[in-house]
Amino acid sequence: MTDITANVVVSMPSQLFTMARSFKAVANGKIYIGKIDTDPTNPENQIQVYVENEDGSHVPVSQPIIINAAGYPVYNGQIAKFVTVQGHSMAVYDAYGTQQFYYPNILSMTRTSSGMS
Repeated sequence: MTDITANVVVSMPSQLFTMARSFKAVANGKIYIGKIDTDPTNPENQIQVYVENEDGSHVPVSQPIIINAAGYPVYNGQIAKFVTVQGHSMAVYDAYGTQQFYYPNILSMTRTSSGMS
């Protein structure tokens, strides 16, 4: 058997966003992306987010990123893969404007959730 260097994870390019306290979609919610350890809902802290197309090209998008009724982030109504060029903070809000999650540094995977520590 030949040696295999498996280095590509099999996963969906888009992620389902669920509520903090129940396994339900964050239907019609919003995602904000900002500088590490800042409040990404503040426009001054936001960084550029891009949609990555199938051909590898990138299109800059505005914030917030909308979450559809099924819990997926969308661009112009279509489920999309969103990327940045740097580490970032991320806040996820539900349709009522309640913060569900806040990640001060998405690269470190440290999570502080609304009402949780």
